Amino acid sequence: MKKLTVIVGVFFLSLGGSLNVLAKDDAHWNLVFGMSQPLLLNGGNIEVNYVTDKWVFEYSHGFNLDLNASPDEAALTETERKQGLKIKLPYSTGGGIGYRFTPEFNLRVEVKQHEFHATNSAGQKIKYTTQDVGLGAYYFYKPLKNHNLLVVPSVRYWPTVNTSLNDDKARFDNGDEHDAHDFGLFGNVSVGWQF
Repeated sequence: MKKLTVIVGVFFLSLGGSLNVLAKDDAHWNLVFGMSQPLLLNGGNIEVNYVTDKWVFEYSHGFNLDLNASPDEAALTETERKQGLKIKLPYSTGGGIGYRFTPEFNLRVEVKQHEFHATNSAGQKIKYTTQDVGLGAYYFYKPLKNHNLLVVPSVRYWPTVNTSLNDDKARFDNGDEHDAHDFGLFGNVSVGWQF
């Protein structure tokens, strides 16, 4: 865990020093809000992008996410549903860097950390964190050509690469085993503004 944190930290610090070199006159900021989080997970998400001619640098923070609130509890795994688990995330946070293949389309490498609270039907709670390193494909769409309103659909693949659990699993007192939640492949649509 510490080694991964140090590697990721050095990576992003080295990129931060390069922003002035990468910036062009058309560099700008985006502030967008994820729509699936409030509509499907009863939570929220805010994302900030620094966008240059060829690069996108991002930071995003999700909060108060309730995986059981998703339709038919689709955000849960089959095992989590069978065990009757309630899974909440106080936070989901991280950053990324992406390359702009076109002014609209970019592909990002993203590093994320999530805190999970998994509670079984007896009320026993297991708290743990996971770290993901994955890819995200994003499209900046301006529905009103002369305005800075943004709609940003995305598809992401965030496999879990590390957890705070021993062997990436925990056991409840009733014998049920809980594997650390893995987001895997999912989509989102964000709405916001370009500055």
